[in-house]
Amino acid sequence: MRSRVWATLVAITGIFCFPCQATPIENAWHTIAVKDSDAALALIETDHPGAARELGDTAFQAHLALAKAHIAERLPKVTDYPSYSALMAGLAADFQDGHIWSNAIVGAQRINSSGILLIRRDGHWVVGVQQTLDGEPDIKDSVLLGCDDKDADTWAFPRIAQFRGDPSLEAIRASAALWLLTDDSNPFLIRPSRCRFAKPGLQPQDVVLHWHPALTARVRTAVEKVMKHGDAGLSVEPFSGGWWIGLDTLDDTAQKVVDLVRNNQAALRGAPMVVIDLRGNGGGDSRYSNAIARSLVGDKTFTAAQVSLPACSGDFWRVSPGVLAAIQHNLERAEADHDAAGISFYRPVVNDMKQAIAAHREFSPSLPVCARNTLAVNQDKAPQSLPPSEMKGRLVLITDHDCFSSCLIAANLFRRLGALHVGEATDRSTRYMEVREEILPSKLRAFSTLQKVSVGLGDYGPYIPEITYPGAFSEDATLKTWIAALADRHHHEVRNN
Repeated sequence: MRSRVWATLVAITGIFCFPCQATPIENAWHTIAVKDSDAALALIETDHPGAARELGDTAFQAHLALAKAHIAERLPKVTDYPSYSALMAGLAADFQDGHIWSNAIVGAQRINSSGILLIRRDGHWVVGVQQTLDGEPDIKDSVLLGCDDKDADTWAFPRIAQFRGDPSLEAIRASAALWLLTDDSNPFLIRPSRCRFAKPGLQPQDVVLHWHPALTARVRTAVEKVMKHGDAGLSVEPFSGGWWIGLDTLDDTAQKVVDLVRNNQAALRGAPMVVIDLRGNGGGDSRYSNAIARSLVGDKTFTAAQVSLPACSGDFWRVSPGVLAAIQHNLERAEADHDAAGISFYRPVVNDMKQAIAAHREFSPSLPVCARNTLAVNQDKAPQSLPPSEMKGRLVLITDHDCFSSCLIAANLFRRLGALHVGEATDRSTRYMEVREEILPSKLRAFSTLQKVSVGLGDYGPYIPEITYPGAFSEDATLKTWIAALADRHHHEVRNN
């Protein structure tokens, strides 16, 4: 009863006291935003390798400066949950790295909907879902030409860059498309009032957007239906064109696929085609994809396909109490599991990290001076020649826009081994690794950082397929039929040329 009375008083104050001083609730949200944004920035500055001046990453330093500027600019406008949420999402987006995020622990139950959900198709923003009102034109499957007197990309790209990620990446455009015509009450964006759409061969149509509140859960359900994500699963089995390896994750469960590949090694090596299906794979541990590749092509070919790093290279941890605590936790878990490999890896890291903290070093092991000037190797460039593979048939790689982190390392390896790459363009990840998420002071959101840098490496991705898949990734049978016919045709074209 008391909370209901307080809510009523707040509502009355908002109606009859305008303009007036901020309410206690508005002040509370501002305080929460200050504490959480300070904690998130501190996490980046103390634990992310790119924030260390010793490394000399001027691009990352510029992202950090932009993030601080945006926080200072936006904080005065934070008065409620939506503005707080937008502030934190924007802070993460400023780093343009999918490993740096701000996830909501407590989310809004309602969102404003235009009744239109966009998807990406053939490089265009396309209407995937439309709730048609009486008298409104049917624009399902129409291409978005623009909104509020701006063309589609000019209107969409800044919105994505500020709160979703890097709009230069097709993978980011694809994941952000569905939310472009929704409104989460972000005070830093102006929701569009009118957009123009067109169907092939027909005149463009201007559509006035009718915004209305909707349950967030229902919008998310509609999003899941229209996205039609494919899931490669974890399997190794024959299909009409040869063998199909489904690898939708590189977490510990991927060991199942490694074992199946080893058990069926002779059949896989003798097949006319082996498909590596990475649909839905968001990363994990690249050791699993390495083991699969090695089993398929053999030791000599696998070794020859590895990236040759420059003389000044190596992995270096950022030194901080937070990073030390994370590594100690990994060591303790390895000891509890009697994981000899994990123990041998983490124990020397923990010991050196403790010494580094005592010596006020920024990196463990000590960062060589040459690290500031080392140019990243072009790891996307395939080797000019490889030893003969143990595989007799064609290697085919499938990716979608979910491919990120260690999935990108896997994609890079199979491309270097000569795989025909089909599907969708992948995401991109940087030379920074070992992500860690921390709960922010408010307990309403979490924020992540990276803890290690690989000197000598550049970005992984984005990887653009040689052939884009035109269908729905959720239709497995259709995809497999298309792959079998496509790979066979591609094989004949290469042989004839």
